[in-house]
Amino acid sequence: MARNKPASLEAALNGQQTQETEPETADVVRHPSSATLAPKVKNYEQVVAYVPTTCKKRLRMMCIEHDRDLNSFIREGIDLMLAKYGQPSLKEFESK
Repeated sequence: MARNKPASLEAALNGQQTQETEPETADVVRHPSSATLAPKVKNYEQVVAYVPTTCKKRLRMMCIEHDRDLNSFIREGIDLMLAKYGQPSLKEFESK
């Protein structure tokens, strides 16, 4: 059996009860930016790299200055490294 909620603090202190009301519910709304942004293709893996704090700050500033995301800079760097060592580019890995 559900208990009645008092209408106010004063009513609660006086021991008065009000008529039963439906419990209030709220819908959970997720902000679009809180959604996980995973690639559509499941052939991707996360790679973690540790860099000095000052380097991270510089990369973030570059993202703002060039209106790009950090992932695009990292992928560009990986492509340069792969080319230097004669390996296929990331685009070639994506097509496999």
